[in-house]
Amino acid sequence: MNNAVGTHPVHKALASHTDPKNLPWVPWAAGHFIKLIKLNPITGQIILFIRSVPGAALQMHFHPGTVVVYTVQGAWTYDEGWVSEAGDVVFEVAGSTHSPRMVGKEDTIVFAVIEGALGFVDDAGSTIATENWQTFLKRYHDHCAEKGLTPVDITKF
Repeated sequence: MNNAVGTHPVHKALASHTDPKNLPWVPWAAGHFIKLIKLNPITGQIILFIRSVPGAALQMHFHPGTVVVYTVQGAWTYDEGWVSEAGDVVFEVAGSTHSPRMVGKEDTIVFAVIEGALGFVDDAGSTIATENWQTFLKRYHDHCAEKGLTPVDITKF
């Protein structure tokens, strides 16, 4: 392997860049706001930040796919014997059902990569609402229209 500078061909990076500072926080559920980074129409993957106020809990929901959550700020739990704080990573297996609860004294911000949808369920386990890349995109576009913002194409790779 030759690591000498300038001896390898130049290739175009197949990457896209998103500056989250240019994207709005969109109201989601009571006490929760989302900042959508990427939505993949091919795989259904959702990449976003979620900001939640102290004491907020998200409705019980089911994930058919995996979820990886990095805690940026604050603290949250599923009341399963652990609390995720800034710098922690939580991996949720496909098929998990849970209701995250914010337990910090400041807003909690997480960065999440969700493979597929969220199926919100009632106490009996029946689906009462579904969020997926399409519903998130509509929510984002509606918010931008309401606030007079020009939406960024968050589905482009």
